[in-house]
Amino acid sequence: MAAVDPWQLQADPEWAAAIVVAAVDYALVVRTLGRRGEPTPRRRIACFAAGLALIAVALLSPLEHIALSSLLAAHLLQNVMLADWAPPLLVLGLTPAMIAAAEKRPWVRVATAPPVALAVWLAAWYVLHVPAVYGYALEHRWALGLEHLAFLGSGLAFWWAVISPGRMRPQARLAFLFGAFIAAAPVAFALAFTHPLYDFYERAPKLWGLTALEDQQIGAIAMAVEQAAILFAACSVAFARWLDEDDPPPRPVGFPT
Repeated sequence: MAAVDPWQLQADPEWAAAIVVAAVDYALVVRTLGRRGEPTPRRRIACFAAGLALIAVALLSPLEHIALSSLLAAHLLQNVMLADWAPPLLVLGLTPAMIAAAEKRPWVRVATAPPVALAVWLAAWYVLHVPAVYGYALEHRWALGLEHLAFLGSGLAFWWAVISPGRMRPQARLAFLFGAFIAAAPVAFALAFTHPLYDFYERAPKLWGLTALEDQQIGAIAMAVEQAAILFAACSVAFARWLDEDDPPPRPVGFPT
C-alpha cells in the first residue's frame, strides 16, 4: 500500500467557493444593518468567522485528505465539526434581526422547528453512518459532498432551534438537548463495540500503525466525547437560564415588603 502523506491538502473548490460566498454575504448583511443604525457586535462577527473557519479546517485542510485516504477517525471528526461545532457558532453569529428576517421564510421556520430539527439531525447521524451509505459516499465524490452538506444542514437546523430566541423555554431546551444526547449516543456505541464496519477503511493504508478496529474505536470514542462535551455545555447554559428565570426579583434594600 502507498504511504499516506498526513500534510497533503485535498482540493475541494466547491466548498471553498461556498465558504467565500457565505463570508461575503454575511459581510454585506452586516454592512447593510450598520448603515441602518443596527451595528453587529464584534463577538457575533467573531462567532460567524470561527464557524466558517471550522468548516474550512474540516473540508479544506489535510484532515480531508486523511479522512479520504486513511483514517475513519478523521472522517468521524469531520462529521462532528460539521454537525455540532460549526453550526452553533454560525447561528451565534446572527443578530436577532438576522434571525427574524430569515424566519420570515416559511421553510426556514418549519425546518428549524424543534421537533423537525431534532428528527432531521438524528436522521443524519443514523442514516449517513449506515455502512452502505457511508461507503457509497467515499467512492463517489458527489455523494460525499451531499453527506457533508447533510451534516452541516441538519446541524444548522438543530442549533438554530436551540439558540433562536423564543423557540423554547429553558426547561424545554434542556430536555431537548439531553434527549438529543441520549438518542444519538447509540451511533458512537455501535462503532466503538463492533468489528470494523467500513470496507473502505479496512483496505486503506493506516497512519501511525493503527489497525482498522483501533481506528474505528478511536474515532467512535472521540466522537462520543466531543458530542457529549458540546451538548452538555449547552445543557449547562440552558439550566443556568432556567434557574435565573425561577429566581424572584431582588427586593428593594431598606424597605419592607
